[in-house]
Amino acid sequence: MAQATGFDKDLLEIYGELDRDRLMELVVCYARDRLGAGGSSIFLRDDITGRYVLRGTTGLLESTKMPTERVEYEPGEGLTGWIVKHGRPLRITNVKDSDELKSIAEDLAWSKKYSEISARPGQAYVGVPILSRDGDTVLGVLRVSGKLEGDRFDRHDEALLSHVAAMVSIAIENSQRYEREKRRARYFWLLLDINSELNPRRPVAEMMQAVTDRVRQGFRTEACQIYLRTEEDAHRVVLRAASGLPETLVGKLTYMAGEGLTGHIIEKGTAIQIREAGAFAEWDDAHIAEVAPHLASASYRSYIGVPLRLGDEILGTLELINKIPSAPGHRDWFTDDDEGYLRLLSTAIGGVLEGARYLKALNDVGITALRMQRIASFGTLAQRIRHEAANPLAVARLALNNLRNDLEEALAAPSTQQEAEEKTRSPSAQALDARISRRVSVIDSSLEEVSGKLLELLKFSQRIGFVRSNTNWNDVVHEVLIWLAAERQRRGVEIHVSYNDLPPLFIEPNELFGVLVTILRLAMETLETEGGLIEVRTYVPTPSTDGQQVCTEIHVPEAPLRENVSGVLEPVDGAPEELSPLHFEWALAQETAETQYEGSLTWEIDDGGMRFLLELPSKGK
Repeated sequence: MAQATGFDKDLLEIYGELDRDRLMELVVCYARDRLGAGGSSIFLRDDITGRYVLRGTTGLLESTKMPTERVEYEPGEGLTGWIVKHGRPLRITNVKDSDELKSIAEDLAWSKKYSEISARPGQAYVGVPILSRDGDTVLGVLRVSGKLEGDRFDRHDEALLSHVAAMVSIAIENSQRYEREKRRARYFWLLLDINSELNPRRPVAEMMQAVTDRVRQGFRTEACQIYLRTEEDAHRVVLRAASGLPETLVGKLTYMAGEGLTGHIIEKGTAIQIREAGAFAEWDDAHIAEVAPHLASASYRSYIGVPLRLGDEILGTLELINKIPSAPGHRDWFTDDDEGYLRLLSTAIGGVLEGARYLKALNDVGITALRMQRIASFGTLAQRIRHEAANPLAVARLALNNLRNDLEEALAAPSTQQEAEEKTRSPSAQALDARISRRVSVIDSSLEEVSGKLLELLKFSQRIGFVRSNTNWNDVVHEVLIWLAAERQRRGVEIHVSYNDLPPLFIEPNELFGVLVTILRLAMETLETEGGLIEVRTYVPTPSTDGQQVCTEIHVPEAPLRENVSGVLEPVDGAPEELSPLHFEWALAQETAETQYEGSLTWEIDDGGMRFLLELPSKGK
């Protein structure tokens, strides 16, 4: 009776244990002690691989610790795999006796992969399947070996172990449900913690670095990377933040769409999971060899990468390298749960990146608007100074002229009495008259100068927005693309930009800013509502005899509405009743390029697309 009471008490402790590792420890110790065995082990099914992995053991004679390497069996492999394959118990007198094994089953063989009491020359063995409640799935295998009293296990031992396995299966399923809920809660708090780092007002580099640090710690991985698309080339991504890797790689590692693991995610917009080290060779990823030496394990063992997606747009990738097992024998790769939570996180990151991009665009637009506002305010002030000062200035000049005339008349008037007085005036009085005449002349000259300066101020205010200076043309193109960012997003237009080294242009940026905006809007008009691709390229062609040219080519490879746009640019059947505003904007853009800069602005239709070409001399007029 005491033995039965102890049996129930020990099982009650097992039933009440929800921590998986502690549960496994209790089960193997219980099985070893109840059957008087030298050792016991339990293997559970991995739902991802379908293999049966060592989850608990009383250990070898040489060590009571769980092995650090992952021990697992395929169904049908060794004694444990045989039990899984056939779903029934297995009792053996000596696992090293091949004749005994053949007598039990032709497909039975000892794999020698793992043994609880390896020091003994031969082992008695009994193993039983742990079945699900419906009996359709083998959840695991519970086994013991090395009978301490006697040299074999009997039918009673097998029945007892099967009875224990049947009851333990309930505890295992409860523990698995508990572990799933605990993992979900941990990931939930982890996502909340990481989201606290997401703020579109923070510098993007600082924010992404904080995210990679949190992700690497929370997901227990050796390295975390974030790649983002470049503004210059939408098909290229650059490493913008990394945790677990040296800072020297940030900004250096790049991928083109379709190239390696990262490029595949960018091109296809799908996640990638790799769980076997040998699978990396299939991807032909040149950067794996460059990154691997910096990892804690110095090699790629597992990987997961998800796209940073905002709607249909792929902004970059979020990638984890080498899962760190939470305990010896646990998974060292990423799961579907990891991918699901990374996808949630990537959506949040994508939204914040888009917000940061628009804040930057608004900032740039605001600076430009402020600059133009100041120019307009200066022009208005100049106009006010001229108009408000004109009347007092005119009154002052009129009064001065009247004063000069009065003085001249007074000095020249024929009067006998006056002439007599002048003859008798002292030299000091005559000197005073001379000084007054000189001062009147100085006042007159100063008023003339003030009038001229006011006129110059007015003229300058009228042309202040169009003052030419040496300008980096690539910067102007970049600012135009930022200015049109919202319109590009609304239309679903992707722009691929290629900048080349250019000489400085002596231009007025605001004047040619409008020319570029007009060209790009016309290019977008050639696309349908779902958007498309526009390619922008700046370059210097072969120098000609009339001086070096700077070319800006805007090409729409597939332009379904090109005929409509060509009709706007050059109406063929006479001017329609109402011309599109773009017709006049194009005419103004052409006039600006040709008249103001002695350049050219042309267009043509080619192979289903449309091409615009702006040519400007490297030296202005």
